[in-house]
Amino acid sequence: MDLTDRGRIAGRLLLVLAVWSALDSRSSAEDGRVRWTTSRFAGTPDPPPPYVVEPAFPALTFEHPVVMAPAPGTDRLFVGEQGGKVSSFPNNPAVSKADLALDLARHRPGMVALYGLAFHPQFNVNRSVYVCYVTKDGVADGTRVSRFLADRADPPSIDPASEVVILTFPSGGHNGGCLAFGPEGFLYISTGDAEVPSPPDPRDTGQDVGDLLASILRIDVDHAEGTRAYRVPPDNPFVNLPGARPEIWAYGFRNPWRMSFDRQNGDLWVGDVGWELWELVDRVVKGGNYGWSIVEGRQPVHPEGRKGPTPILPPTAEHPHSEAASITGGYVYRGARLAGLKGIYVYGDFQSGKLWGLRHDGTKVVWKAPLADTPLQLVAFGEDRAGELYLLDYERTKQIHRLIPNPAAGAANRAFPQRLSDTGLFTSTREQAPAPGVVPYEINASPWSDGATAERWLGLPGSSRITTAEPGTWRLPDGAVLARTVSIEKVAGNLASRSRVETQILHREGGSWRPYSYLWNDAQTDATLVGAEGVTKTFPSGGVRLTTYRVPARAECLLCHNPWVESKTTTFGRQSASPLGLTTGQLNRPLPGGGNQLRVLDRLGLFEQSPGADPEKLPRTADPYDASADLGRRARAYLQVNCAHCHQEHAGGSATIQLGDDQALDQMRALDVKPTQGTFGIADARLIKPGDPEGSTLFYRVLKLGGGRMPRIGSNVVDARGSKLLGDWIEALPRSGNTHAFTSETSSDLKAVEASSNPQAIDRLLATTRGAIALVRRIDRGSIVGDARRAVVARGASHANAEVRDLYERFVPESERLARLGDTFDPKAVLALTGDPRRGREVFLNSPAAQCKTCHRLDGEGVALGPDLAKIGAKYPRADMLRHILEPSFVVDPPFATYVLETKAGKIHAGLLASRTAQAVVLKDAANQETRIPAAEVERLVPQARSMMPESLLRDLSPRQAADLLEYLGTLK
Repeated sequence: MDLTDRGRIAGRLLLVLAVWSALDSRSSAEDGRVRWTTSRFAGTPDPPPPYVVEPAFPALTFEHPVVMAPAPGTDRLFVGEQGGKVSSFPNNPAVSKADLALDLARHRPGMVALYGLAFHPQFNVNRSVYVCYVTKDGVADGTRVSRFLADRADPPSIDPASEVVILTFPSGGHNGGCLAFGPEGFLYISTGDAEVPSPPDPRDTGQDVGDLLASILRIDVDHAEGTRAYRVPPDNPFVNLPGARPEIWAYGFRNPWRMSFDRQNGDLWVGDVGWELWELVDRVVKGGNYGWSIVEGRQPVHPEGRKGPTPILPPTAEHPHSEAASITGGYVYRGARLAGLKGIYVYGDFQSGKLWGLRHDGTKVVWKAPLADTPLQLVAFGEDRAGELYLLDYERTKQIHRLIPNPAAGAANRAFPQRLSDTGLFTSTREQAPAPGVVPYEINASPWSDGATAERWLGLPGSSRITTAEPGTWRLPDGAVLARTVSIEKVAGNLASRSRVETQILHREGGSWRPYSYLWNDAQTDATLVGAEGVTKTFPSGGVRLTTYRVPARAECLLCHNPWVESKTTTFGRQSASPLGLTTGQLNRPLPGGGNQLRVLDRLGLFEQSPGADPEKLPRTADPYDASADLGRRARAYLQVNCAHCHQEHAGGSATIQLGDDQALDQMRALDVKPTQGTFGIADARLIKPGDPEGSTLFYRVLKLGGGRMPRIGSNVVDARGSKLLGDWIEALPRSGNTHAFTSETSSDLKAVEASSNPQAIDRLLATTRGAIALVRRIDRGSIVGDARRAVVARGASHANAEVRDLYERFVPESERLARLGDTFDPKAVLALTGDPRRGREVFLNSPAAQCKTCHRLDGEGVALGPDLAKIGAKYPRADMLRHILEPSFVVDPPFATYVLETKAGKIHAGLLASRTAQAVVLKDAANQETRIPAAEVERLVPQARSMMPESLLRDLSPRQAADLLEYLGTLK
């Protein structure tokens, strides 16, 4: 932080103190607190969804219901509670009570939970009921599938003494436990990976068909076989695979939570609870491999791990954690009451209560849309004999609900403020003068926002207050609003050109935070609500770039303001706490002229309980840019505000690291830990390699542009001061025994480049990612300047290796950088065009811009390096083909994954794995040239979640040419 910024912020704080003093001298209630009464935030600006819910059986409540099933041949519905009780009741909305049929807890004292309930299709004849329950956590046979017999009384009872244990499997955090009979009469059983959320799949069971975990099982319960109380159907996919459990029908699931069969066509649908990024829906096929824990949906988790015997299949549908946190599988609706849902697979999210529907044509999803926003903890769906759908609420109402058409569907909320001046936050929007009761505040450590600065306000409606959920975290009441006005310099480095761009709003309603953005007008008098999709604004600057500012989509906001992370974990969910920035450590800061911000907030009556009398004894987040502060505290604060919102439990970061500043160094899971998401060509890489910044992938990611850059969202510009801080911190950490040291040749080359623009030395350094990082660090330190700096930047920014090039593009004007598709390229514009397949074939075979045939062969022309495209048009629709071209690493077929090989001498090779024997490893590079490395020289060989196909293949094509190419590829069937 320079002196100009210090002066600006000091002035801002003086204004804050003056406003506070004015508020503190006024009284609008007995306690002297100024009330905020002008808020206009209520609901959302979006049209209401097509359905709402209502109690289906208003008189009935259950204690943590988890499953519902109809009994064939009767009009009764059965509900299983997590605690072990099973009750039944007539399918009549006027029913007044449910009748207890079974109490497993009394039968099995100490049982942990009931999860599954299913009736035999011939229940009317054999009275067989199947229950899945957990007897004890963490044991090899702790999850049990048993058969019980029900009597013929009305209401029926289930005899606990009739239990016959059919099958057991290990118990743990993810038990699955759903039961369903298929159309052929066999029993299907879902199993999870039997573990806690993190680290991912510690048993390494997801791809292991040698055990029963992480799978859908299929057994014949009508016949016994040997010592088993069931028979394995002979057409199960792995009955003849040595070492495989023959019961497995499909595998690669993390925690399959609720499955069902489409009663019309027999399709098996499963909701699979994701890990850090995605919630998944799978239309399950025989022998299907759904990826865990090689991938989470399409996201790599353990790309180097062992894979199962069948190819990994993509999910049928997926939802990011900005939308959902714990998927609950549903049913394909085949009832008569809701005509608009016929044939729609209806599913939802436990955490948010949201419901979606999708339609599948047997090949692909042809329609998907939200159906309802409900207040439910949606733990399960149920279906009656007529195919009508029911929703089970785990805890909030403890009732069974049903969907009904929403009478307000399609009507926008016209009362929602469309302009910032309509929100009630400010008495003067132009001057940003807060309304009475709206309190301005500052934080100690601001996240990097491409050089933007921010002003902040907090509004608590009426007499509501902040409560402290856990030490250092705050819980705000419903109706609370956090506002942040972001300003950016139109001309880099010119304070006078600073202009407001957007005001970001977080509004708390219904127990969760809802994000909105208002875009400022050029006159700087007001701001207008931005649509849900966001918008991009560009300012020409006097620096080396164009300042492209992204007003994020609302879903993007939730990637950082993760509603599932701000929480205290409970049995089935999490209880929301404070959002980013609003913590004791961030607000505990001195005020100009004396005093403490936290004390003033307390004096203003904002807290239910005082956070503490002595701020010196409370946590205080360091300012990362304060050079006078401790280096370690500054670096940890930087990681806290820029990285930890994703890299903590349940937050979405696919690396299992803990980057919050409350974690001890040895608890970060990052020091000396090998990366699982790629090494970027860094020899002997670690996430954080103490004493070795050039060997640390975390440091590399914050130093670069392009794919793999961090922070992943909210920033498109490298923070030179922040990356230097992290590099200095890593270098200062006590070195470990395996720290890489530069060779004398490398050290000599670095000195030569610092002294002059030595082209040979530059090229040798740029030949490795380590050397390229070392040069960037010296540029940032100011030890490579003038002609030497220009030579390094020119060679680095045009380098053939993307992992090197990405480090240097920040030093050149944006107009001279490699055009990355997605930044300036609109895929929708290409998809809207009708292409000509004849012209597209010419593009494929002859265009030097597309260069398709350099890796793909068709009609006897081209090179057979990449995948065979002969049937690509049958495999993917145009939109998916375009995405694969734009994002080649989005899905990588295993035979075409890039491997990185490191020799014992530290040399790096990369390419496709052509062969691997006891004698040698052979890699094939992008030019189709093979490199043979003797096995004795191989230190490690690791597959990467990255394709050899470049990202820039369409950069020089016109939209018309791109449309023609897609049209041609679509004909290849």
